[in-house]
Amino acid sequence: MSGQRAFTSVEMIVVLGLVAAIYLILAPTFQPSRQLIAEQQFWHGMRQNWRAAQVAAQVRHQPTTIDYHPGTQQITFDRGDNKIALNIPSTIETKGFDMIIIDDTGYTAPQTIQFKSRLRHCRYLMKIQLAWGGYRLEKVPD
Repeated sequence: MSGQRAFTSVEMIVVLGLVAAIYLILAPTFQPSRQLIAEQQFWHGMRQNWRAAQVAAQVRHQPTTIDYHPGTQQITFDRGDNKIALNIPSTIETKGFDMIIIDDTGYTAPQTIQFKSRLRHCRYLMKIQLAWGGYRLEKVPD
């Protein structure tokens, strides 16, 4: 056993220091990609919860209230027995969000909600359509 060579404590500290330095240099480059993933997950969650609200209205005749809470940066989908909170990423700013009600027949009053993405330097216009209860998302450059 005495003939085997192993790392000394000094060599181990040097290697750990190099790994830490490399991490500190590269970590900021991964931040935008994490924020981009958070934005994509937000839009996916919005579409998924909106569709669930439409199905609840059409199949179970159950209304859904969709509301924005600026203090917590959340959008809630409230179907009475089921309340889901969707977190808005810190890179997205919300403007003009009035309470949305998808009634038990699927009717939704038309309106336009603006979401501004600081990461992508654009605005998203969420145009809620009359009667059929859907929405269209338009990307507009800043």
